[in-house]
Amino acid sequence: MKLIGEKSISTILSKILLIGCMGQLLYLGYLIFGFIVAYTNLHQETLFFSDIFKTGNFNNEVDSTASNALAFQFSIPFSEAVIKGNFTFSTFTSILFFLGFYSLFTFYLFRIFKGMSTDIIFNKETIRYLRKFAFLNIIFIPIYSIVLYFIDQSVYSIDPMFILLHLATGIIIIFIIEFFKKGYELQTQTDLTI
Repeated sequence: MKLIGEKSISTILSKILLIGCMGQLLYLGYLIFGFIVAYTNLHQETLFFSDIFKTGNFNNEVDSTASNALAFQFSIPFSEAVIKGNFTFSTFTSILFFLGFYSLFTFYLFRIFKGMSTDIIFNKETIRYLRKFAFLNIIFIPIYSIVLYFIDQSVYSIDPMFILLHLATGIIIIFIIEFFKKGYELQTQTDLTI
């Protein structure tokens, strides 16, 4: 099986990445909905989906930094799995940031592999998504650092290997963009001479 072009490994990868992105977005939407319902139930004293989206102490099963911190417990539909954590704004922010970022990360990878699944591999659309993917990886570093600093109030929780991984990915993609630009120019010149 060939790596790029129609009916190739890149076609299979693009479909897998699309399914992964959709799964991440559904999961993110479910968590946002859960936080909204739990917040509403807590502050309006309502009982919307109270058996699925719970807040409380839960016998101190979740580590908490504050002595009176609330915890959340969201049941995952069609399974016995449960999501647990501290019911705080910083938890909501970190979930929103990381799942949102990696949903976008997976979407751009999907678009790149979809662009490599066509007969004309060097095209402007693939170059555009490669550029967005590189920018996403590089801009992730300061945003990640700021979000973690405001959540933990410390720079010691920022993982330098995580930062280096995204920086290296962004830089490598910038070099790949240049190869794609040269390939696009050669392909355009070849098409004009024919």
